[in-house]
Amino acid sequence: MTGVLRQACQESSTRFFGTRAATLLPAPSLTAKAAARIGASEMNLAERADPVSMNQIAMDLLKLLHSGGSLTNRQLRDAIWCLWGTTPALADYPEAFETVLEMIGSSTKRNPFRNLAAVYLVQFAPQQPGFGEASSVLQRLAIRWGEPWAGYQQDYSLYDCIEGPRMIARAALQQNQSATQALQAVGLGALNAQSGFAEAITRELLVGLANGAESDHERRLKRVQAYAMDSEGKPLFNTLDLEIAEALMKPFIARAPEKRIKDLFLNFILSIFGDPRIRPVRWERFPIIKAVVIAWLTEQSLRQFLDIVSNSMNSQADEKMWKYRRAFWEAAHHKGLIRGAWVVFAEEGATLARRSFGKNVTFATFNSRGEKSVQRTHAVLLLEVGNGIVADWSHSGKVNIWSNAQDRSAPQMYSQSYSSDDVQIRSGRGDMENNEYLVKTHSSPSTYSWQRDVAKRLHLLTNIRLQQSDYRA
Repeated sequence: MTGVLRQACQESSTRFFGTRAATLLPAPSLTAKAAARIGASEMNLAERADPVSMNQIAMDLLKLLHSGGSLTNRQLRDAIWCLWGTTPALADYPEAFETVLEMIGSSTKRNPFRNLAAVYLVQFAPQQPGFGEASSVLQRLAIRWGEPWAGYQQDYSLYDCIEGPRMIARAALQQNQSATQALQAVGLGALNAQSGFAEAITRELLVGLANGAESDHERRLKRVQAYAMDSEGKPLFNTLDLEIAEALMKPFIARAPEKRIKDLFLNFILSIFGDPRIRPVRWERFPIIKAVVIAWLTEQSLRQFLDIVSNSMNSQADEKMWKYRRAFWEAAHHKGLIRGAWVVFAEEGATLARRSFGKNVTFATFNSRGEKSVQRTHAVLLLEVGNGIVADWSHSGKVNIWSNAQDRSAPQMYSQSYSSDDVQIRSGRGDMENNEYLVKTHSSPSTYSWQRDVAKRLHLLTNIRLQQSDYRA
């Protein structure tokens, strides 16, 4: 008996997603010309489902229903396929919609019910007008028409538009199945992977992961990939941004994971939504998660600078100097002085950063402009500290601090490319210190000489004082 419903779903998938050759809609007399333009050759949705033709069919049916005319069996079948997926959608017109539902309910033939059951799964969207009423009709008629529909309703509440997806998703979570696999398991494998019902199951799967269905972070990441992403690493549904973000990040809101896990999740979530510091629009629906990700990215940018530059050190003197630099900036971060961080890499650092932090890691690179010569291993750490900007050069470079980030000479955060002139204050060969600028050579690090001067300037910017004990190496 499951073959009957499977056939209906195969027909519905083909009508809307082009899985095999079929006529999208039958060709009743009133829309023969429009239906002919839809065609029956093997083509994808964009080629076959001519929206103009489908909309014309819906318009003709709406006129007929408003005039009080009766529908033939073929016209009723068309009307069912025009309930939600066309303009006009018949469900937007209560009188016409009620007429179609009454005809389905009173029909002595199974086909109208079977068509409504297929449309329900393909175009599943409970927020659409009349969808709840259609759900009630299906629940009632499923018992009348027997198997397999009665079994689907009894076992999975399939035609309950709230409980149906939840029940299937609950079982799928226990067995680590995607929506497609879950539908196959219950005998609905012919339903397209991007149908409305598959989307609803996927939403419930992601909600379950967000609420603790998988406690292991790496397994949860793999499950989000398996449930919500296609083979090219793109979301299956463009309506599930919030659910994907929460499935990935909600378990971390109360407690942050280790750095390795942070880097794994950052690499993945940035591949979907981009860097919120650069492209904030797509993150607006989940501001709390956005704030967590930005905090992680700030820490990661600091680690990029400290770790990647450390790997390029080729002498004991350089390594000794660098441990003091690391201790100072890590202390500033732990004390909460750093609002944002961004790294500018030369080519060697850029390569190492992608290798260490993932291909989706974000940072800037040097361009060929600027008077200062940039070596392959050079990098600059840009920091937002209070109302100021810090640019700390690697190796033998200097630390530069603009007390006012709005200063025309101050670098803009989160640009993709910088010249050497963009990220330094022109001070000649010596240091500089005045109300607007501080330029300091990293001299005598073991005596904490430069650190004290920089800490004083950071205190002026933030009113937070770094003690020598905070950054002792």
